[in-house]
Amino acid sequence: MVMLKWIAGGAAVFFAGRYLSQLQVASKNLVAKVGVQIRKVTLSGIELKAIVKLQNPNPAKLQLQHPFVQIKYKDALLGSSDIQNKVLTIHPHSEQTFNINIRSAGWISLVQVLGTELAGQIRKGKKVHFGITAITSTRVNNLPFVKEDHIQISI
Repeated sequence: MVMLKWIAGGAAVFFAGRYLSQLQVASKNLVAKVGVQIRKVTLSGIELKAIVKLQNPNPAKLQLQHPFVQIKYKDALLGSSDIQNKVLTIHPHSEQTFNINIRSAGWISLVQVLGTELAGQIRKGKKVHFGITAITSTRVNNLPFVKEDHIQISI
């Protein structure tokens, strides 16, 4: 009888470890695609919108926290999304898309980050191209997930 308990306990530990290992592999296989658009340029600054598409190519469902997006220009923060404490489920072999508004700083901060020449061209309505970095972070099955995308913006 004691031997049967040891065998059952060993099998439970083995299958629990295997399940947790599969969840960790599944969270590493998550595919994140980020696109950033300029909603409008106003007197108060630039309004950005991030479109985040998370794809689950795994046979297991994933529990994840609502994504948080930061927009940087040359390692300086241009704006970020609001933090939402929501836990979402992505079913096996499916995807979910998020339209996230980015809270951007005003013109004074934008001039400090982008520089006077680039910010002045944006204010005057001239065509401008510059590169930004979109950093998407979330928790997948309680494991951290961070992805950086380099995106070219045209105004």
